[in-house]
Amino acid sequence: MKNSCWKGKPLKQLTFSFKKASAGRNSTGRITLFHRGSHAKRLQRRIDFQRNTSLTGKVERIEYDPNRSSWIALVRWYSGSTQPQHQTASTRFTYILACDKFKTGSPVMNNVHSFGNLEQALGNCVQLAYIPVGTLIHNIEWNPGQGAKFVRAAGTFAQLIQKHEATVRLRLPSGALASINSQCRATIGIVSNENHGKRNFRKAGQSRWLGRRPVVRGVAMNPVDHPHGGGEGRTKGGRRSVSPWGKPTKGGFKTVVRKQKN
Repeated sequence: MKNSCWKGKPLKQLTFSFKKASAGRNSTGRITLFHRGSHAKRLQRRIDFQRNTSLTGKVERIEYDPNRSSWIALVRWYSGSTQPQHQTASTRFTYILACDKFKTGSPVMNNVHSFGNLEQALGNCVQLAYIPVGTLIHNIEWNPGQGAKFVRAAGTFAQLIQKHEATVRLRLPSGALASINSQCRATIGIVSNENHGKRNFRKAGQSRWLGRRPVVRGVAMNPVDHPHGGGEGRTKGGRRSVSPWGKPTKGGFKTVVRKQKN
């Protein structure tokens, strides 16, 4: 829950300001993306998607990030052994995506080359070659050393279902299957904030805070603006539901060509 997140400000050294939102306009001022507007002022957080240092750390706190759907975790990294009495405190902090089981004080490890107890491995960054079949993972690289590129949204996860010599096979949140280089890294567990899609907005202003403008129905427009526009009363003119450019939008309209099985 958001109530359990850190109430203070983010770590200043890991934040930066971003350019003003374009509100869905291109360089000429024309609307190229509908229903976008200005949002509340935000600070960008520097998220470590590489996680390429062989260090051990502990979660200092769980924070809310206005720029993504999941929570983020502030981690303090230690140099030395994994045993507390042999660790040397470091001033190095990073933000990482929070796992759903993260809490203050949870241990975190990067570049792990072995896989022990699943409960202890949650949140660790591990090469796909060392992850057992059936494990739920997120924050996955597409190319080795590139940094995590997909399965980063709140509550999402992929499952490792098959291992080969140089590749592994993953079932993605969409249900599609993907073959990835086994040297790529991933994080163990499920992305935090699983209830993100279940939240209810109490007023229209909450959508405007997020940069979302109202959605106007096609039948309420003029014929020059939408194929469903115009006419007397609420009528679409007898045609099926289409986009402003005339493409079907309902009824299982397929946009991806699937390869036929032999």
